[in-house]
Amino acid sequence: MTRLTFLGTKGEIEEFTERHMYHSSLLVESGTFKIVVDYGKLRKYGLDELCPDAVLITHAHPDHYAWLYEDLAAEMPVYLTQESLECGKFRPGRAITIEPGVEFRLGPLQVLPYRVLHSTRCPAVGYKIGTEGKSFVYNPDLVDILDKDSILPGTDLYIGDGSSIKANLVRRHAGTVIGHARIATQLNWCRRSGVSRVIFTHLGKETISLEARFVEDHPEVVLAYDGLQVDM
Repeated sequence: MTRLTFLGTKGEIEEFTERHMYHSSLLVESGTFKIVVDYGKLRKYGLDELCPDAVLITHAHPDHYAWLYEDLAAEMPVYLTQESLECGKFRPGRAITIEPGVEFRLGPLQVLPYRVLHSTRCPAVGYKIGTEGKSFVYNPDLVDILDKDSILPGTDLYIGDGSSIKANLVRRHAGTVIGHARIATQLNWCRRSGVSRVIFTHLGKETISLEARFVEDHPEVVLAYDGLQVDM
């Protein structure tokens, strides 16, 4: 069995509640093997407490990548793109660079990083992680997945960007769209690809303020909260 624990579920916003106090971060446990996906500025646990076998970084914004401004000691390998590595003022001691589209294995986990649109200054990836015959995708910050038709079909669980329900957080910069896709947009991607299990993390100001109403209107969708555990 693979267990997912949402260590934090809020985006880079000032607003917070008791359910959403820490920046979005995910702990993945498969047997005794553990990885953490994203480790940002506001966090509940130190890496010495979590003791992951590896850390994966989606991109170098401060709510996802602590090394941007902190000289953070970590004994475990930290996997990230060369672009993310070059963004930070500091670097993990055991940084391992990855390429979008190039799959690799971590213990019992098969990991595929893939390019998503989010920021031109700090390009981002999502991760498709497979184990025990099941897979999930983790996209806490995105406007779009560049190759949805190959990433989403056959996925058992979609974990997406909960920054916005209806608010338009998309803009154009240097000829590229950046920002955050609406929850409704991502739900349409999942419907077209046959993904029925959906969770949103990285909640923004609008989503947090309308959380109770949204959950009532959309019982088929889960808005993650700090400490939520789900099994694959």
